[in-house]
Amino acid sequence: MNVRRRWREPLNPLLPLPPLLLPLALSLALSAYDNAPMSPDMREIAGAPLSPPATEPLPPPAARTIWPRGEPGPARILEPGWSQPIKLRFNDGGWEDSPYITRDGSRILFFYHPWPDLIAPGVADKLTEYVISHPQEAIAKGLDGKIYVSPRPFEKKTVHPISRNKTYPTADTAPYLAISGALYYNSTKESFVRGKGVPVTVYRNGKRLDFGTGADESNPHYCAALDELWFDCPGDQNLCIMARAKASGFKGPVQRAPHPINARNWRTVADAQAFLTDDCKTLYFSSDRKGGILKIYRTRRLGRDRWSPPELFVDGPLPVAELSMTADGRELIFSQVTWKGKGGTIDIYYARRR
Repeated sequence: MNVRRRWREPLNPLLPLPPLLLPLALSLALSAYDNAPMSPDMREIAGAPLSPPATEPLPPPAARTIWPRGEPGPARILEPGWSQPIKLRFNDGGWEDSPYITRDGSRILFFYHPWPDLIAPGVADKLTEYVISHPQEAIAKGLDGKIYVSPRPFEKKTVHPISRNKTYPTADTAPYLAISGALYYNSTKESFVRGKGVPVTVYRNGKRLDFGTGADESNPHYCAALDELWFDCPGDQNLCIMARAKASGFKGPVQRAPHPINARNWRTVADAQAFLTDDCKTLYFSSDRKGGILKIYRTRRLGRDRWSPPELFVDGPLPVAELSMTADGRELIFSQVTWKGKGGTIDIYYARRR
C-alpha cells in the first residue's frame, strides 16, 4: 500500500491508512508475515461473533424495471439528470468496496470483509496476524476478504465462485468483467504462497498475470475496443496502461497514463481506479488532486494518447471513488467512506438517470 495516498476527514489530520483500497493494504500485509504467533489481543478477533460467508444460492436478478432502494447519501453527481445516490441494501456493518456493475445492470460484484472498521489504527495488523496464525478459521469466517456478487435489486449478497473453496486465506478484490466474460481481479495468492517480496498482481479467470513492473498492480480494467489494459501502479498511486494487452499475451510494455489523466505532480497525487466506456473513449477515475480528498473525475479521448481536461463528476463532503457504470450509461455505482471515530468504513452507492 502506498501510504502517500491521502484521505482526509474535514478538520482531522492525515489518516494512517487510506480506506477505499485497504483491501490492498491487507493483501500486502498478508504477504509480509511469516507464520507469526497469535498475540493476546487476537482474542477480540478470534471471539468476534461473525457469521460465516454467505454461500447460499440467490434468486435470479430482477427485471431492469425494478429499481434498487436505499437511504440517500451525501454525494452529488454533477451532471444533470441523475438521481440522488442511495446506499444499497446489501451493505451491512462490514466493508463493501471495489464495486463493478455488469453491463446489463443485473449484478454487482465487489470486495467484502466482515470486519466493520478496517482502517482504525492497528486493525489491519491484528487481522493479518490472526489470518496467518489461523488460516482455515480465517477462511471460514471470511476474514481473508472475498469477492461477492449481488443480483438486482441489490439487497442480498453471496460469495462469488472465484472466492470459494480456497486453499489459502488470500484476499481477492477489485473485480472487473470484460465484454468476453473474462474476470479480472486482484489476489494475494502468489504472494501468500511464495512469501513476502512478491508483488500483489492482477489475475484473469484464476490465472496470475505478471506485467513485469516489479511493483504492486491493482484495479484492472480491460477495454477490448482498443485492446488496452488499465490498472493502478505502483500500488494505488498512478494509472498505467498496457497497449496491445491481449495480443501480447498480457506481456506488452507498460506506460504511465499521460497528463492530464495523471497529474503533473504524479509523485504526490493519487490518480487511480480507471473505468472506461466500452468504446474506450470516456474515462472515469478517482483522484485526490484537489484538496487531498478522493473524488470522481471524467475525461474524454481526443486521440490515441490525448485526453480532455478532467471534469469533476461525483463530489461530496466524504471521499468517493471507484465508479462503475452500465453499458447504456443509465446506472452507476461507486464507493464512499463513512468516518467512525479514528477510522471508518466503506459502502457502495447507486444512482440512475431520471
